[in-house]
Amino acid sequence: MKIAIITLVGHFNYGNRLQNYALQKFISNYAEITETLWYEENYLPKIKRNKLDKMYLKNILKFILNWKGAREKEGIYVEECIRQYNIKKFSDKYINIKHINKIDEKINDIYDYFIVGSDQIWNPYYIGHFKEKFLQFASFEKRIAYAASFGITNIPIEKKMFFKKALLNMRKISVRENEGKKIIKDLIDREVPVLVDPTLILKKEEWQKIEMVPEWYNGEKYILTYFIGKPSSIIKDIVKKNNWKIYNLMDKNNFKLYTSRVEEFVYLIDHAELVITDSFHASVFSILMNTPFLVVNRQIKGEADMTSRINTLMKLFGYQDRYIINGKCDLSDKDILNMDFSNVKTIQEREKKRSKDFLEKALNLKVSDR
Repeated sequence: MKIAIITLVGHFNYGNRLQNYALQKFISNYAEITETLWYEENYLPKIKRNKLDKMYLKNILKFILNWKGAREKEGIYVEECIRQYNIKKFSDKYINIKHINKIDEKINDIYDYFIVGSDQIWNPYYIGHFKEKFLQFASFEKRIAYAASFGITNIPIEKKMFFKKALLNMRKISVRENEGKKIIKDLIDREVPVLVDPTLILKKEEWQKIEMVPEWYNGEKYILTYFIGKPSSIIKDIVKKNNWKIYNLMDKNNFKLYTSRVEEFVYLIDHAELVITDSFHASVFSILMNTPFLVVNRQIKGEADMTSRINTLMKLFGYQDRYIINGKCDLSDKDILNMDFSNVKTIQEREKKRSKDFLEKALNLKVSDR
């Protein structure tokens, strides 16, 4: 069996690459060949053309070494390029990518099934390629969505008709959030299962196999923060009391930390005393690695509210008190640093079985109820 994955592509985000890897690993249990179709140009950060023309190899080396303050001169451009290059190395090593210029009907005969997911693949505010993301190039019987996410609570009025038609023409659908289930029910009156992000299918021990210790790390105790939106100061008292270091993964002034590899991201979460984040996948990996964490509601103008995905995740594991919405944490310092992870493996096994049942039916390996 040969299966193709359609997901968000790019090297901007740790979680996106990790879910791609996990979905590939999950599907590989059923397919001889599993490939991720890379259907968009892989742009590194948008850099002015005249700036690129001046940037020779020696300038990049100067930047890495910060020779005569080169980083300050070149700004964030090269820094971001290196960060994404390090993330790209993970894809190159672990993900079976098939680069194609265009997805059209010609590719239908190459694969037995196409699986779209996970992540915010159906977010209506993400630009372009919606026909591809709803597998409209493929035969109806080959169209499967695994834990697809809309990333929002409501589809914009002007896009509802397209989404309705597209969803009606998906053979098998599962979503990642409860709000996604409601959206599909409202649009096409169809009940679909809510399944976990593929990263939650793999065990802690499986993730530890790909961990990488950062070269700069000396074994000291630390709190890891990872805020894509505005950072929170809710743990300042804990830091002061314990005299722990704070490693902020989005600190652009800390070159080594900001350009961390995907494997280092997993390691840093696994070995932190505490994780504070507004990231869905940083929350997921905190749970997987049994690392105490707090997740803060992210609100960025122009971006979708992430409340639904965090609510679904926290409710699944019973960690609703770890979700900080109003900027105030009602937990004591002791409670923050002590979490009960005793049910994580049981919940994982249950959800993995549900995911397996869905996928096996979708791939016609079990009697389907469709």
